[in-house]
Amino acid sequence: ADGGETWTEARSDAALVEPVCQAGLVRTTPADAEGRSVVLFSNPADPSKRVNMTVRASLDDAATWPHSRTLHAGPSAYSCLVPLPAGEAGCLYEAGEKNSYETITFARFPLAWVTGE
Repeated sequence: ADGGETWTEARSDAALVEPVCQAGLVRTTPADAEGRSVVLFSNPADPSKRVNMTVRASLDDAATWPHSRTLHAGPSAYSCLVPLPAGEAGCLYEAGEKNSYETITFARFPLAWVTGE
């Protein structure tokens, strides 16, 4: 609330399942007239294995994550998100067929693909 001078206590969000792996988090748009903005989160969405690279979207400042889409169902690992022009975003992530580290993939997608709007 004060521009990063102080921080609230860290907490876990049960909606964001994680096998202990670097995830991506980015605000992709400034707030619209209703105060909404799109926040994206990417990670291998499995509680114990690095599989199922998923992008989730929040429209309420990361309070809830009602929207999600799978980028890669197989082995996957670290990811990083970037906002792109024209209502799009990108995700750079590790993925493969036999293990998570075979390729580095860049997926470009419209925000509407994740949010359903």
